[in-house]
Amino acid sequence: MINEWIEKIRYFAPELFSEEDRLIFLIVMTMIVILPVLLCFLRRKPLVRGTALIIFAVYVLGNLSFTLLGREGRGSTTLPAFGNYRQAFNLDLGLKETFRMLPEGLGETLQYVHIGSRNAAREVFLNILLYIPMGYLLPFIIKPMRYSIIACTAAGFICSVATEYAQLNYGLGYFQLDDIINNTLGCLIGAILGCTLARLWRTK
Repeated sequence: MINEWIEKIRYFAPELFSEEDRLIFLIVMTMIVILPVLLCFLRRKPLVRGTALIIFAVYVLGNLSFTLLGREGRGSTTLPAFGNYRQAFNLDLGLKETFRMLPEGLGETLQYVHIGSRNAAREVFLNILLYIPMGYLLPFIIKPMRYSIIACTAAGFICSVATEYAQLNYGLGYFQLDDIINNTLGCLIGAILGCTLARLWRTK
């Protein structure tokens, strides 16, 4: 089982991520790891919350730079829904059969999934990765969100829609439903981790 996962990682990682992408991934993972370390070693909650706020501010600036501020005007349009997914992955068994296989295990299912378009697959994974820190950090910054995965995810959804609208309105890119879905999924993953950790932190 472990060997199968290693083989899949060896297949997907070089196909999906450039060296620059791996640096982004490393930064995101470092941000995620910092908070648990602080929670373990620091007992001053305002200090932990302040650190989370600083990390969140850096994340927001990075997010804006990546999605809006760092882009030049290049025209805008609305792309067909789910276009990235259709281009990104080739499913040997087709969509329905692939979903039916999921209960048998992700590792078992992935052996029938192959990269179609590297660029499209990269877009999918990077857009998920981009919003994980948002969902992860919000429970530490805004108290009511500590107990609501839904609220954190909704915040990510709203930010993603606003970003896509700004890209379309100011000619900075494409309005893609796929990006909104991926961003929201990333925020959901981060929110599950962040809310769980924040609750454990408060109970100590």
